[in-house]
Amino acid sequence: MKEIVITPGVRSEIKLFSGFFIKDLLVVGIVMAIGLLLSQLFPGQQSINQNVFLVLTFILAIDLDRRPGTNPGKRNYEVIWFLLVDQHPKLFKSIGYYEFYSKDELWEMQINGNQRN
Repeated sequence: MKEIVITPGVRSEIKLFSGFFIKDLLVVGIVMAIGLLLSQLFPGQQSINQNVFLVLTFILAIDLDRRPGTNPGKRNYEVIWFLLVDQHPKLFKSIGYYEFYSKDELWEMQINGNQRN
């Protein structure tokens, strides 16, 4: 019987194999592509430096894609982006306890047994 996978939500990530997601491969690929373009700036005599640069670029790509311990819902590059852009995508307004009733009304409700006059 064929296994059917049901996605839990619209924003759920697509897993490729053993814990790797499509988003992970895209981030590593983009960082490595930028690293390859920048490695062309090295002169021909500095091939060792160029190879070290590419290895460090790969380590940076893995580190940017890692989930931090302080915020496991996001990845490091997302946390850095939110800090640089200073955007607040999901702001909420906390409804205060006194938003709907005044203190006097709450006091009367407490005295009268939570029944409003």
